[in-house]
Amino acid sequence: MSTATDVGFGLATAGAYGTSDYLAKTATDRIGFVPTLLYLELLGTPFLAVLAWVLERGQPIALGEPLVLLLVLSTVLVVGTFNLFRSFEFGQLSIVSPLASGYPALIVLLSLIVLGERLTLGAGVGVVLTILGMVLVTQAKTAPGASRRPKNPRLGLLSAMAAFVAFAVFYFGLKFVVGPIPPITTAAISRGVGAVSVLGYLAVARSFPLPPRNLWPRLVSVAVLDSAANVFYNYGLVFTHSLAVLGTLSGLFSAVTVAWAVAFLGERLTRVQWAGVASIFLGVALLSIG
Repeated sequence: MSTATDVGFGLATAGAYGTSDYLAKTATDRIGFVPTLLYLELLGTPFLAVLAWVLERGQPIALGEPLVLLLVLSTVLVVGTFNLFRSFEFGQLSIVSPLASGYPALIVLLSLIVLGERLTLGAGVGVVLTILGMVLVTQAKTAPGASRRPKNPRLGLLSAMAAFVAFAVFYFGLKFVVGPIPPITTAAISRGVGAVSVLGYLAVARSFPLPPRNLWPRLVSVAVLDSAANVFYNYGLVFTHSLAVLGTLSGLFSAVTVAWAVAFLGERLTRVQWAGVASIFLGVALLSIG
């Protein structure tokens, strides 16, 4: 497959994750990050299970090492999403989201060292420009008079950094899982592990919060979009030409989230951030023709 395939699946992943995270921000503000994570897992699991049954019924599922690795990676993803949603509740969205999305830098490094991938000069420059743009986009400010202020910026940043590491490990590790296990089934198992983990956490805490009725459509949207993004990424792994390219573009979800934050949350872009946006677009253009 060509690099264009990696670009398509990478951008689809970023669009779905970015919109999901924007919607999740409102939910974390209203009911907290743990309940938001709970309903992401509980609503996403049956959606993916039905999709896997319809589209992948009868396909073989490798047991042994691939399944064990998937279960471990799924636990890592739960930790990453837990910290991502916590950063949404306590930090500023247009800062913590781009910081967490920096995980492609580690994926690129691991792809070159562990998988022995080689990038063309144009694609290599595109990766660098895209990651540089992500870094620049994190330099955000809240518009004067904005209604939402971060509760605890330090906790938000620390949580985003934890999510950054967890996502890098998860999305790189999926390279060794998808294939032996079908892509949608992989996503369904991962989401199921997340549901069990969060339910166990709440059982210990003896709490099972019910969201207000008017929040349900947003929670369903978060679950469907987040789950769809996972499927897009997994299909990208099946047809991938370069994990470095796919991983880099999947991390562009922060640009989508920041765009929503600027439009609806009263956050604004500085000149440095606009330079970051330009760097991202140029990087994606180079990757598309790389």
